[in-house]
Amino acid sequence: MWFRGTRILLLLLIMPVASAWATGIHPGAAARVNGVELSYERFNSFYQEYRRPYGISVAGRGDHLDRLTKLRKEAMDEMIKQELVCQAAEAKGIAATEGEVYTAIDEIRQPFKIADEFHRRIQSEGFTQEGYREHVKRMIAAKKYLDDIRLGVAEISDEELEQYYRDNEYRLTFPEQVRVRHILLTWKPMGTTDDRAAIREQMKPILARARAGEDFAELAGEFSDDYATRNNGGDTGLFKRGEMAPAFEAVAFALKPGEISDPVETPFGVHILRLEEHREAYLLPLDEIREDLRDHLRDERMEAAVEKEIERLREQGEVEILIALERPKDR
Repeated sequence: MWFRGTRILLLLLIMPVASAWATGIHPGAAARVNGVELSYERFNSFYQEYRRPYGISVAGRGDHLDRLTKLRKEAMDEMIKQELVCQAAEAKGIAATEGEVYTAIDEIRQPFKIADEFHRRIQSEGFTQEGYREHVKRMIAAKKYLDDIRLGVAEISDEELEQYYRDNEYRLTFPEQVRVRHILLTWKPMGTTDDRAAIREQMKPILARARAGEDFAELAGEFSDDYATRNNGGDTGLFKRGEMAPAFEAVAFALKPGEISDPVETPFGVHILRLEEHREAYLLPLDEIREDLRDHLRDERMEAAVEKEIERLREQGEVEILIALERPKDR
């Protein structure tokens, strides 16, 4: 969801948009949108920043070439979309005020400790200071354009809300969950002819003490090899099906509150479990979530409207991609 949120302009450094006024020292255009050329320098900068969150190194291009090519295509698509919206805002006479531009740039500059760092960053992306101001100005106008699209979405009626609730009950249901305390003795060398049998024998007196009424949490703190839970009395916290080892999970969901299991073997070792809490699956009542759900549904419709508008702009526009996006070596 681009162009969303009160801090959206912080993303301008990360996801810059190219335009004719941002051509840098490298000649050549990467794309042309309604006659406006997007420079290769700007596309390359856009692509590098778009790729960065995925942590894929170009040095590993043998294994990652397909993924890098996909990201390259996605970056081009996003850059074209942003340029289309910027142009649509200009055509509609939507503009940013000088105060809005000043505030946005001031907010973007804040993470940089000294002004020179900020200036070097925008220069590395192919901008002069004035060019960057113009870029920010266009992006604010583009956000306003899309905000107008969002505001045009009709309010959600009670009938629509109730139908959405019925259609999405599975998404609004908390799954069955349990919380147990457990004691784990891990599989490890014991210097015996049958180390696993020896570990099973070690668990027997611990189980007997637990069933005799000793504090299970204290026993877990003393004996458990699970360092993640031992200091918390063996408490796993709530979990749903599919989150634990199958054998552990099967026993956990079969226990009654306060019941202590027989020894359970998993790839980690031998466990004993005590059920602390069992929560049945729970459908959130509509009356408790009505307004939150209404906001969620309206957000979904607003974003659908934005995507539809961007698709319309693309279908009606003239878009030319002037570089190869698939290539043997991706940088």
